[in-house]
Amino acid sequence: MNSRDQHLIASPFVKGRQHQLKFQLILSEASQLFNWQGSRATTLADIAGTMNLTKTCLYYYVRNKEDLVHKCYVASCDMWLRRAVEANAQKGSGLDKIIFMIGGHLQQYAATMRDESPHFALLTEVSSLNDEYRQDIAKRWSEIFVLCQSMVEEGIEQGVIADLDPSVVALAIFSIIQWFPVWMNRKHAANTDSVMASVLSLVTNGLASEPHEFEDIDFPAIGEIDADSFNREIQNHNKREAFYRVGSAHFNQKGYKGTSLDEIASSLDVTKGAFYYHIKNKEELLYQCFNRTLDLEGGLLSEAGKVGKTGLKKVELSLRYLFHTQFSDKGPLIRYRALPSLGQDHRKRVLKATKENSEKLGAYIRQGLIDGTVRNIDSEITQNMLSGAVEASPELADWLPDLRGKDLSSDYFYLFINGLSRKSTYYIK
Repeated sequence: MNSRDQHLIASPFVKGRQHQLKFQLILSEASQLFNWQGSRATTLADIAGTMNLTKTCLYYYVRNKEDLVHKCYVASCDMWLRRAVEANAQKGSGLDKIIFMIGGHLQQYAATMRDESPHFALLTEVSSLNDEYRQDIAKRWSEIFVLCQSMVEEGIEQGVIADLDPSVVALAIFSIIQWFPVWMNRKHAANTDSVMASVLSLVTNGLASEPHEFEDIDFPAIGEIDADSFNREIQNHNKREAFYRVGSAHFNQKGYKGTSLDEIASSLDVTKGAFYYHIKNKEELLYQCFNRTLDLEGGLLSEAGKVGKTGLKKVELSLRYLFHTQFSDKGPLIRYRALPSLGQDHRKRVLKATKENSEKLGAYIRQGLIDGTVRNIDSEITQNMLSGAVEASPELADWLPDLRGKDLSSDYFYLFINGLSRKSTYYIK
């Protein structure tokens, strides 16, 4: 055989290949828009316009926008599964495999930011899909989750990963990976090795300079206003609070598009007219859900600062207070994955307030660096990873039955405080 025949070149003139390449480009462009502005605010015309295509051309590849969203999510699940399978096939311990998987995802997203790899959709609006699509994505995600959990279990059996609940640990791991697109920027993408060293150091060796023991804590009471007050202003405040709590639960579970104001009103046994008496429209409800969450977060972070004596203790309390609130009768906190569904003005205000709360947590990390309770780490990257862990914590309810009333915060945040490795220090290979 001629040596030239040993290296087949994929011809760009092959029609099937052209179709596949164009389809992949459509998925990448659509995923980028869905991630930034949400599927609600993204039209097929928007997607076609970014590629200099006609809207009619898109219908050659997808039936409608929901079909496109589903196909973007399938592509994301396929990528996640490839990463997990590749990691599981590596030689070494369960911990080595987990480190490989996290590093692969970080490299993947960094390459996307450098325009060297396609965009993949964040799975933020799965609940708004129809039953068939939703069940399909849930099945695909379950396969990925179970494979990651098996690597954690392997590490625990080998004695290289701390003896924790594998489901809780797996979700903590995914919280890190899923949050990369939220905080990584082009500066991080240009310094991938440095960023990866910081991320993997936290995963393996944790935040604490010495092994930290989680103790039982008293969770702060969140202020209430007397519901029986004759003051009309207070009564209206309580009614709006009820709409915000129920609204947050619906937005978290069903996404913006899938949330029905009729269902929200019905769950509180009021008319839709009563809803409009207190709240202008659905976007205003989402915005107020964010405002309520930001107020709660700010108060809990400040309380942690008063109670904790060291920087590390303040970090621990902050995380556990927020986690506890998610599953209390004052929860849930609205998930930040709903942010793209807000209009630009509302989104900017939320981002500004979010940054202020995040800075409080960052200040506690820096205090720990000064008082010696926190290892010498990158405080900004650590702060972002901890925020992602809090954001993802409600997903525990999908994997653990009868979660309400249980305090799993110590198991969940153990990874971030003490690291996965049972060794005093784990050296990245």
